[in-house]
Amino acid sequence: MTKLQITNYKLQIILLLLIAVFALPVYSMAAGVDDTVDMIQKKFAGIKDLKGEFSQTSYIKDLEQTQKYSGTFFLKKPSRMMWEYNDPRDEKVLIRDMDTWIHKKTENQVIKTRFSKEAYSQVPIALIESFENMKKDFDITMPQKNALNLVPKRKMGFIKMLVLETKTGDFPLKMFTIIDTYGNIIMVELEKIQINSGLEDSFFIFKMPSGAEFFDMNR
Repeated sequence: MTKLQITNYKLQIILLLLIAVFALPVYSMAAGVDDTVDMIQKKFAGIKDLKGEFSQTSYIKDLEQTQKYSGTFFLKKPSRMMWEYNDPRDEKVLIRDMDTWIHKKTENQVIKTRFSKEAYSQVPIALIESFENMKKDFDITMPQKNALNLVPKRKMGFIKMLVLETKTGDFPLKMFTIIDTYGNIIMVELEKIQINSGLEDSFFIFKMPSGAEFFDMNR
């Protein structure tokens, strides 16, 4: 068995475990759900800006393929976010209000488009900002300690389920997993988090790279 096959096999096992866990009765955790969600929302409400590192592992079911990315992310309220992938993806994405710029560095191409919740499954790191108002957007259960199961109340792209791994501390989220309607799995782990470091607004103004080919998808 190749290394890629082993990785894909592990991800399929994770999916089966997730399904098994969330099939368990949740009534014994009912009292803890509200307390945990309130704690997370309160902590996110106190965050003015945020930066850290992420690692993303995506299992594409139809292709039986696993893709791994890592990078850094920056967030500032309201509605400002930037993340930058390391090699080999080598992309930078900036969201300010609803405007989105994607810089594909290798091709030196810039794409401008509009962001919406329909795109969450394609840009999972952008979900972080939504966790301040989880109760409004998701039906939430707690299948076990330090885990929350979120099902969108309304259509949110292709997202079928979100699994949050929570933790203690100033930043209450260790990892989140997206399972979409096609059976794809995206796991995003967050680390080296810094809260309220004073990110400037100017950090979230996109600067066109010299010589870049520009595509405005809003026209």
